[in-house]
Amino acid sequence: MLGLYLVLSHGGFGGTGDSFYYLAAARSLRAGGQMLGPDGTPYRFWGPLYPALLAVFASPAGVRWLHGVALLAHLGLWSWVGRALLGRRSWVLPLVVALSTAVLVPAKFIWSETVFVALTAAYCAALAAWLRTGRGHWLAWATAAGFLLPLQRTSGVFLLAGAAVGLLVGGGWRRGRWLLLAHGAGCGLGVLSWSYYAAVVGPAESGLPGGWLKLLNTLADYGFVLVRWFGPVAGGWRGTTPVAAAGWALVLAALLAALWPRPNFQWPRLPASVTVLQLLWWVVAADVLGHVVAVTRTRAGAGLHDTERYLAALVGPVLLLALACWPAAGSVRWRQVLNGLALVAWLGYSALRVGHNVAELRQRPPVAWPAMGPWR
Repeated sequence: MLGLYLVLSHGGFGGTGDSFYYLAAARSLRAGGQMLGPDGTPYRFWGPLYPALLAVFASPAGVRWLHGVALLAHLGLWSWVGRALLGRRSWVLPLVVALSTAVLVPAKFIWSETVFVALTAAYCAALAAWLRTGRGHWLAWATAAGFLLPLQRTSGVFLLAGAAVGLLVGGGWRRGRWLLLAHGAGCGLGVLSWSYYAAVVGPAESGLPGGWLKLLNTLADYGFVLVRWFGPVAGGWRGTTPVAAAGWALVLAALLAALWPRPNFQWPRLPASVTVLQLLWWVVAADVLGHVVAVTRTRAGAGLHDTERYLAALVGPVLLLALACWPAAGSVRWRQVLNGLALVAWLGYSALRVGHNVAELRQRPPVAWPAMGPWR
């Protein structure tokens, strides 16, 4: 992953509309202590953490370090979680995560996703460690990461909501209801404070609500992108008709159902491990459904590229759940061969896809970096 990232980021970073808002907010924060958009109005439509980090790192070289550390943290944390939950097949998880196009492509841009995926990994890893060990310091780390999640991207509230549902449904709340109440309050404090500030400094963003057809197409986009993580799916297969959209929406529902970790696993696990896996499933489901509703009801970006960008934080838990639910071959020779071939095909496809995207994005011209100036 690090080698691919160094090749990808060589020559600078790309930018889109939100990138210029991040850079303008970072520059104004250094110059005058307040985050402002390119038009001089208060910055408020996105979380404040990423512009603050840009103000600190303040150069393409600094951002290259920031994104690189975030990618390594993401990979290391999910590898650690996988070792605790997947047993002998845990070695596969870091390979498929390292070759993930959904994680690597956003690192080429001045986007908040790269740091966000690291914070998501930190939150899930700490919460999983608390559920497995019961040690309070892990919940404290989870609270710190949960506090930062929606400040990096406001969609972090979907992840937190999924974790809350998972703790309630899975019985994790019995381990310490008062500790979890404090955890929830700590996680919610940041986003509530920022939401209050955003409401005070300017009017609410005008929405562009869509109808049932937009909802169906959004569901289809998310189903298509998730399937594309596991095998080659041509873009034309997405289709443009309502029937095609309905089909991919059903694929999304089937995939989420297939990822549900059932108690009758193929190899022994502790009950706490089952609880953690089910918690991760709720995190995935809540984030997918939250984004579907947000894209349908607001001006959030739609389409396959934006969908994969929004789903980047779910690469770790989705791939982990897929490996956990994959049938074990046992001592049956033909099953061992079939599983081996499937794994080779998956890794080969992932490597080809990410390599193709790295080669394509290297040709993209870098965004003009504004003069940050000294802190005042």
